[in-house]
Amino acid sequence: MALSELYANTGATGFTINFFMNAGPQPRSGLLAAPFFTTNEPITALTDKGCDVRLIVRFSPITTPQALRQAFENPRVRVRYFTDAKFHTKLYIIDDIALVGSANLTHDGLQANRELSVLLKQERDDTFYALPGLFDELWNDADVLNDETLREYEKAFKSKDKPQDENAFEKFIHEFVKPAAPKSIVVGSEKKSKERSFIQGFRRKYDEMLVPAHNEILEVALRHGFGRPEYAGQDPQIEMGRFLGWLRLTQGSGDGWRQTTLLSHPKDRASRIAEYVQIWQSTDDTVKGDSYHASAEIENIANIRTFLCDPNELAQLSFDDLFKYLTGCHAFLERLRFVSKDIGEDLSGLERLRIDFQKKNTLEDVIRTVRYLLSGSGDAIERAYDCIYGTYKLNGFGEACVMELLGWGDVKRPPFNNRSIRGIRLLGFEVEHLVAGE
Repeated sequence: MALSELYANTGATGFTINFFMNAGPQPRSGLLAAPFFTTNEPITALTDKGCDVRLIVRFSPITTPQALRQAFENPRVRVRYFTDAKFHTKLYIIDDIALVGSANLTHDGLQANRELSVLLKQERDDTFYALPGLFDELWNDADVLNDETLREYEKAFKSKDKPQDENAFEKFIHEFVKPAAPKSIVVGSEKKSKERSFIQGFRRKYDEMLVPAHNEILEVALRHGFGRPEYAGQDPQIEMGRFLGWLRLTQGSGDGWRQTTLLSHPKDRASRIAEYVQIWQSTDDTVKGDSYHASAEIENIANIRTFLCDPNELAQLSFDDLFKYLTGCHAFLERLRFVSKDIGEDLSGLERLRIDFQKKNTLEDVIRTVRYLLSGSGDAIERAYDCIYGTYKLNGFGEACVMELLGWGDVKRPPFNNRSIRGIRLLGFEVEHLVAGE
């Protein structure tokens, strides 16, 4: 069917939902912004055809957590949000066409209310060229939706104290999540705090790029026979971490990890993942260039989860035991390269690392940081920020160490280090720029 020039949810003009249904047989990119969001029908109309969607919504008395959860779990959708009632934009861009008007992404907005929206085409309307830039401005101001924030929103939405008035709801929601507002004409509103800006960049790196890539790889791998007998009955994340590290060391040594072709289509990535899974399943050497066999890897993660995640167990550890359990993180072991050879020339590399780490950090500081990172309250990404750049920072325990340890300690969050990110890049994902320090 041809697209209508106007959508007013009448038989004569067409219903707004048809803009999404009839956008073309193979749409590539969908940019959707609306304060109210209750239905995934327009999104699935696009993603079912292979379209990648960026969605901006507002936390409000109307936007339902069920709709957000469905969008969030769609691998082709990235979601960001505002909490501020000033966000009123209704803008939908699909490749080279756009719809601008009054309709929200709700059933009534798309099919029942007397809305009015106008179609713009890149080939015809000069105004079209300003729209992607306006969307990007909103996208950059909005906060990243992750599972922790979504759970808080679900909790708020179910609360018996939830107000229906929009302004009252804005104050109410800030009891659960931090404010997220678009730029306005108010002087100084374009300034975002350094901390918030960094944390949002961190969320984009991990929650929008690395976590979805990791989950896609694991899902495809499991479909293609992933699972060596040494890891039977264990958390799949343990073997996944070993697999990605093995990929980087054996299949992408040197710069080989960044020289494979980037793959934009999930089907192409699935073929490459399946190919390497077969090699992984048949190899006789899963520890090439590394320290740990499967049994040791499993024990290391068990120690992290038993002794470092339990504040009571953590408080009783000696420095030597604490150091031993931290070396279950490959990123921490890789710090061996930076330890001066002047420290105990006759000692093993591991002992020199322990001496160096103990010189730079007290037992009390290490316990305090590990307890905060793995058992603290609030948002995990914000805790990670504090441990990398803030008041909980340890010397010689940087971003890769923090994010790997956080992943082993939090079952909802995969572990990442530079080696695993390079393994993800080798599989075709565009994540090279996310390697810490590059």
